[in-house]
Amino acid sequence: MNSINRRRFLGAAGAVGLSTIAGCTGEEPEETVEEEPEQETDETGETVEEEPEEEPDEEDADPPDPTATDNALIEPATFHEWYEAGLVNNDDPSGSHRVVTLRIDDWYPEDGAIQSFEDGHVPGAVPWEPSAIHAQREEGLGVAAPMVAPGDVIDDVLQKAGVCPRTTLVVSGSSPLRQARGYWTLRYWGFPRERVKVLNGAYTRYGEEYDLETGAFDPAEIPDSTFSVQANGELNNDLRLGIGQMIQRVDNVNDGESDDVILENRSDPKPDVMIQNAIWDDPAGAHEGDHFLDTFEEGAYWKDADAVRSHYDDLGVSADDTILTYCGSGYRATKSFFALDGILEYDDVMMYDGSWGQWVQYAGDDVPEEWRVDMHDRTDGEFDGGGLEITVDETPAVDSADGNQLEATDMEYIAGGDVDIADGGGDGGGDFAC
Repeated sequence: MNSINRRRFLGAAGAVGLSTIAGCTGEEPEETVEEEPEQETDETGETVEEEPEEEPDEEDADPPDPTATDNALIEPATFHEWYEAGLVNNDDPSGSHRVVTLRIDDWYPEDGAIQSFEDGHVPGAVPWEPSAIHAQREEGLGVAAPMVAPGDVIDDVLQKAGVCPRTTLVVSGSSPLRQARGYWTLRYWGFPRERVKVLNGAYTRYGEEYDLETGAFDPAEIPDSTFSVQANGELNNDLRLGIGQMIQRVDNVNDGESDDVILENRSDPKPDVMIQNAIWDDPAGAHEGDHFLDTFEEGAYWKDADAVRSHYDDLGVSADDTILTYCGSGYRATKSFFALDGILEYDDVMMYDGSWGQWVQYAGDDVPEEWRVDMHDRTDGEFDGGGLEITVDETPAVDSADGNQLEATDMEYIAGGDVDIADGGGDGGGDFAC
């Protein structure tokens, strides 16, 4: 069937209509002579041909803004758009945006369960070793692990990835568990929410729609960087709780001085013993699959904002609440943190870093009473705890800064002197530190 040009059809119909009207009046329509437009001439009198207006070039269009996504969860199509626009690992100092992808894999997968970096990764990805995402550190009365990695370790990760000012960080990896811990770590070290993204399904889902890169990581392809988290200006220490802070918050809820919501993120089935007043939140609740260790290759994709909101609505959790998350070791709890802070963009969410593994050590007669979690109604249920090796010379008060040595160390690090824009600081000008 031939198509009809709608504009030409309407024009013809209009002409027929006019002639019909003219016929009805019995008068002949007057002939009109259209005046030809005046043509431009040059100095010699020659006619100057008008140049046709140029169509805007797609390359001249503004590049996409990676900070302007609906929330911190992005789909493969969004990342691919950034890649096609040349934002991934862009080292052009005149550019307004740059995207760097950090890939964190599980370190204890079954043989063959995880596709290796060499076998396929999203374009431009840089490995983030699992060992560089946590550390053994002193806090409270002794040493605990796994705790948030210190600033110099994170700086090393960022510099190896060529991170510069105005960089948006995309977290890829093998599972929601690793992605969430990476997201929380970067947020804690001062990156604003709009600068940290999580790629849903990571390389697994991206590879279903677009081409993956293969081969080993080549550091020579990454521009030199001297970036430091010091460039972020301040620590987001309100996103993390130490053992002393957690004890105080539990006491405040018990005393009716606070209505903080405490989410328990240890695995299904629901634990018999929990921190007092905690609500059990299945650590697989914000993604597909039924186990917290499920990988993207097993289909454990993050759920969208509506589904995540429905999950927390069912638990009675809302954006107006102050929400504390914890689990066994500070990993599963970051999944709830990402769902609430990254996907739903709730503004008062924090994670108890030491989690249950640290909490139960603060029981027994060897622990000063002020710090004991098996007293003062701080734990719901009977449990075998203890085993804490006290490393401090003097016992600090629970509510003192001396009892949060980790945070004090990190705050000192991030304030460790002025950082030049050219050395990775600030948000404008400079040479991107690349």
